[in-house]
Amino acid sequence: MIDLKPDYAEAYNNRGIAYDNKGDFDQAIQDFNKAIDLKPDYAEAYSTRGIAYGNKGDFDQAIQDYTKAIELNPNDAEVYNTRGIAYDNKGDFDQAIQDFDKAIDLKPDYAEAYSTRGIAYEDKGDFDQAIQDFNKAIDLKPDDADAYYYRGVAYGNKGDFDQAIRDYTKAIALNPDYAEVYNNRGIAYGSKDDFDQAIQDFNKVIDLKPDDADAYYNRGVVILISGEWEKAREDLTGAKNMGVDIAEVFHQEHGSVEEFERRHNISLPADIAALLKGEVPESG
Repeated sequence: MIDLKPDYAEAYNNRGIAYDNKGDFDQAIQDFNKAIDLKPDYAEAYSTRGIAYGNKGDFDQAIQDYTKAIELNPNDAEVYNTRGIAYDNKGDFDQAIQDFDKAIDLKPDYAEAYSTRGIAYEDKGDFDQAIQDFNKAIDLKPDDADAYYYRGVAYGNKGDFDQAIRDYTKAIALNPDYAEVYNNRGIAYGSKDDFDQAIQDFNKVIDLKPDDADAYYNRGVVILISGEWEKAREDLTGAKNMGVDIAEVFHQEHGSVEEFERRHNISLPADIAALLKGEVPESG
């Protein structure tokens, strides 16, 4: 189409969307630039370019593009929602919530905006408000696996692991290949001391995503409790080699190695204890 009609802005925008979907964000942005050059009042091209910048992690530029799109089309609920996501990714949760509020004002049955606002409230630590938003999203779209997943996260953060597990299980029923949900359900089972079920979930994550370092780490920690040192050592070393800061994550989640040993009535081998402390084990 572009060969036949080189000044067709919509064709550049559509091709940019295709490049963005392929993960070629730089090429996508070039096409969106061309679409905007040809049609400076093309709100959709600013919006789609904003999405590409967001996918690159350049949230400031994404917000600039979304803001321009809103100037050109002030009643586009989807653009307020995507700008809110960019603000949330920057850590500006209050501004994000304002944009999600506006999206909902413009489109009261907009399930995704309730979910994204729920995520922003969750990121702020307001888990009860987050759950209210996820409830509304589920009411509007009962087959939304993400809404169940994020509601499960909120319940987990509140310490209600049974409800979290129910939500994760529903999300899995809707999307059986949702690796992140298995991982979080495994963590919830581990928090309930149901270690066998936790290991099953971490196994499933690794089946779905063999390079998921967090799943190896999580499985390794749970296996420690059962005293299967060799299996635990293999998982923890694998996670470390894949980039997990074992010592930092373990300290944040479990405190000191000594506290972990007392809590679970175990005594770790010296090399595993050293790994979890970030020390170099002595060669034997």
